[in-house]
Amino acid sequence: MKAFFVIERPGRERSRVELGNTTSIGRATANSICLKEDGAASRQHALVRRQGETEYSLLDLGSANGTYLNEKLLLVPAILRHGDCVRVGDTILRFEFHGDPASNLAGTQTVYERTQMAVRMSRMTILVCDIRDFTRIGEILAPDVLSRFLGSWFRDASEAILSRGGVVDKFIGDAVMAYWPVVPATPSGAAENAVETAVTLHRLAERVELPGYSDFSFRIGIGINQGLVSCGNIGVQSGRDLTIMGDAVTLAFRLESVCKVKKIPIVVGAEIASVLGGSRAWIPLGEVHLKGKTTSPEAFGLEVKFHD
Repeated sequence: MKAFFVIERPGRERSRVELGNTTSIGRATANSICLKEDGAASRQHALVRRQGETEYSLLDLGSANGTYLNEKLLLVPAILRHGDCVRVGDTILRFEFHGDPASNLAGTQTVYERTQMAVRMSRMTILVCDIRDFTRIGEILAPDVLSRFLGSWFRDASEAILSRGGVVDKFIGDAVMAYWPVVPATPSGAAENAVETAVTLHRLAERVELPGYSDFSFRIGIGINQGLVSCGNIGVQSGRDLTIMGDAVTLAFRLESVCKVKKIPIVVGAEIASVLGGSRAWIPLGEVHLKGKTTSPEAFGLEVKFHD
């Protein structure tokens, strides 16, 4: 199955571009879709990332003029649907998805069978980062300012994850999920990289100021878990990224929610604390009750020391 943008620019013929795992859009020549003649587009304007077999997520990168989806300003990452119209500067990009599995039952069954064939179990470290008080932020910032603000934050967060060898799996509203494969030769490496990334993200957040509201404290919460997940290496022939799922992933999201209850910036699962041992000053939280879980797993907190 393939996805495309049909590109319409003033004074130029239509063109058609197939989307890859990540498709960047902007005036800079390094972008997958270069709009160097569109003065209303930013150098790094927007990004489309493939999520699994059938979903493509659209993200604004803090552009000056915003990204519009179906003539509405894009505030948080959104899943594209066949026929959606994306506007970047003065350029229109119409999203086409060929082979939508939801279009008929037979298509769904075909995709399911293909997916099952490509699924394998792997041990991963999963990180979930969520913005605190997002509703309040949305109330006090004008939509265009909010769009640029969030785009800038997601861009910086993604760069922090990638710099430590992580993979950005998906954006979900005001949250981002990433993972690190556990390598048997260095069993603590993935956990260490995830925790270091979490500390970096909190230090980045500490320096963030809401435009026009310098006294507003921008905060995030991060949950980290490690365990076996189902890895859907779908379309391996075309080099697509993994999509991970399973109880270990769900637990990472649940641990992030514990940050709010315990008022601790980072909460990790027992396996993370065990793998890293005494290298961190863990705060034992005991068994925590998590929504939707019949058991109460053990969790540990980690404070972040900020540099002056």
